[in-house]
Amino acid sequence: MEGDTPSFLGLINNGLSAYQRPDWGGWGGRYVFLQPYGETHPLWSQGGNEITRSGSRDAVTGIDGRVHVSDQATIWRWREAYQNDFAARMEWTIKDYAHANHNPVVVVNGMAGTAPLEMEVDAGRTLTLDTAGTTDPDGQALTYKWFAYPEAGLTGTHGAEVTIPGDDRPVVRVTAKSACRPTWPSPPRGAAACATVGVMHIILAVTDNGWPRLTSYRRIILRVNPASEPNQGKADR
Repeated sequence: MEGDTPSFLGLINNGLSAYQRPDWGGWGGRYVFLQPYGETHPLWSQGGNEITRSGSRDAVTGIDGRVHVSDQATIWRWREAYQNDFAARMEWTIKDYAHANHNPVVVVNGMAGTAPLEMEVDAGRTLTLDTAGTTDPDGQALTYKWFAYPEAGLTGTHGAEVTIPGDDRPVVRVTAKSACRPTWPSPPRGAAACATVGVMHIILAVTDNGWPRLTSYRRIILRVNPASEPNQGKADR
């Protein structure tokens, strides 16, 4: 709702595309659309309904190895990447292109750019995500990290359950286990949710080994169809 830094960081075109919907989450944090007490209209802010898991808090593992659940975690989870990005921008003011580091250019399933990829898969099926074509402008070596972002994008829908084996590889096969996560929210409402399409945001982070290490992202918005309603041709066989 307030704060210059979250507002600015959300506009950086890094591939997270949080400027499109603040409940997707990005460098500036993650927010929900609600009408706080004392306000005359709804706005993007902190809070939400924790029972339906549509609140503004993220569960993130910190450097202490513990899982922290807070609104602040929606910002500090990206801290290394956005601090390095700021350092690189300072370098760009005093160095020419050849002597500065630049962000990787990410391609997923042949699709370049920074816009989110929207895909569908049936529960119990797999989907291949391939980074072939991803490059670094400076020829730096790249590392890959895929992760599910279960709190993202739950406005008007519910979360699905997926697994991502080999999450540090350029190519992964995502398995859609269910159209709803077992803990969302609790039976019988949770059982009913399994009969409708669920969503899971998958984030790819690609980081170079230059200085400072720079990260680019790609967001895959995966809609998981219930197992009882097959959709042929939308997933690997």
